[in-house]
Amino acid sequence: MQSPRLTPGHLWFSSCIQRYRALNPTSVPSPLLFGNDRCATFSTPAAFGESVLPLWPKLQDCDAQPRDKAFAGQSASVVLPGISAIAASFTSLRVAVEDNTRASVSFKLQGHNELRVQNQKLELTGPRCVFIPAGSGPQEAVGQGQNVLMLQLDPQGLHMAARALRGLEAGCPVDLDHGRVRFLTSQMGPSLEALARHIGATIHLHLDQPELLHRLGFQDFVYRQLVLLFRPDWLTAETRPPRPGSLRERVAVDKVCDAMLAEPGARFTLSELAQLGCLSVRALQYAFQHRFGQSPMQWLRDQRLATARQHLLQDSADSIAQIAMDCGFASASSFSAFYRERYGESPAQTRTRRV
Repeated sequence: MQSPRLTPGHLWFSSCIQRYRALNPTSVPSPLLFGNDRCATFSTPAAFGESVLPLWPKLQDCDAQPRDKAFAGQSASVVLPGISAIAASFTSLRVAVEDNTRASVSFKLQGHNELRVQNQKLELTGPRCVFIPAGSGPQEAVGQGQNVLMLQLDPQGLHMAARALRGLEAGCPVDLDHGRVRFLTSQMGPSLEALARHIGATIHLHLDQPELLHRLGFQDFVYRQLVLLFRPDWLTAETRPPRPGSLRERVAVDKVCDAMLAEPGARFTLSELAQLGCLSVRALQYAFQHRFGQSPMQWLRDQRLATARQHLLQDSADSIAQIAMDCGFASASSFSAFYRERYGESPAQTRTRRV
C-alpha cells in the first residue's frame, strides 16, 4: 500500500506541533472571551472551518494534527455595522486562506501560533495582537491551545476615529501605517489582554440584543482603541485644545449641539461629534465641560430626557418603551432609571399628571 504524499505545508505543520506540544498539552479548549453559554462546539476541524466561512469566504483548508486523538473547538460570533467579531478556542489547528476580503485584527491570548503571510513568518508567543490588511494574499497559520478574539474591520471606521482623535475635518488624510501586516502593541494604557477581555465582556453583555451594541456606540469605542494601537505616539502628542471660551470653541459646540437637538433620537458617537465640530475627542469633551459642566453624552442624555418628558406630558398614545426608543435610549429600563434620577419620579408617574 502506497503511503500518502505529504505536502510541504503538512510537514511544516507537523514540525510546529511537535515543537510546541509540550507547551500546551491541554486537550480541552479554554473559555471564550464572549458567548461561552451559547457558543457552537466542534469535534472536527472541518466543522469549525465551515462555521467561519461566512466571514472568511476564501478559507481553503482547515485541519488538525493527525496524531491527535481528538479535536475540540468552540466559537461565537457577532456581526455589527462596520465590525464583526469572532471568539474562538481550539486544541490544535492549521488554517490556510487564499486571501482575506476584509482587514482583520487578531488578539491571541493563549497558546502558540505561527503565521505565514506576505513572505513573512510571524511567531506569536504570549498575548499578541496582529493586523492583516485586506488583500494580503495566501496565508497559513498553525497553532495549539489557542484562545483568540478576531475582529474584521472597516478602514473607514478607523479613519473616522483617527480624525476624531486628532481633531481633523472629514476627508483629511491620516497616517495609520495600516497597509502592511504588523504587530500592534500597547505602550500606554490598558494591556492587549485587558483590552481584548473588555471588548469581549462588552459583547457578551449584549449578545442577546446586538443592536444595542450599535446604539451604544460600541464600534466607535473599539475603533478609537485600535487607532491608539496603530499610533501609540498620539497618546503623548495630543493636539492642543482651543482656548476655553474662544470663538473656535463656541462655534464647534454650537454646531454639535444643533446636530444633536435636530435628531435627539439618532445614534451619535464621540468620534462623529468630534469630527462634526472639527475638534479632537478630548478637546470636545473639554469644551462641553467648560460650557455646560458635563460631557457631550451627558448633555445629549439630558436633552433626550427633556424631549421624552414633553411626550409624556402630552396626549400621546405611544407606550413608555416606544417613547424611550424614539428619544434614543437603548432600553426602557435604562430610560426609566435616568428619568427617575433627573426628575425624581418615574415616567409612569409623570404620565398620570398630564393634562
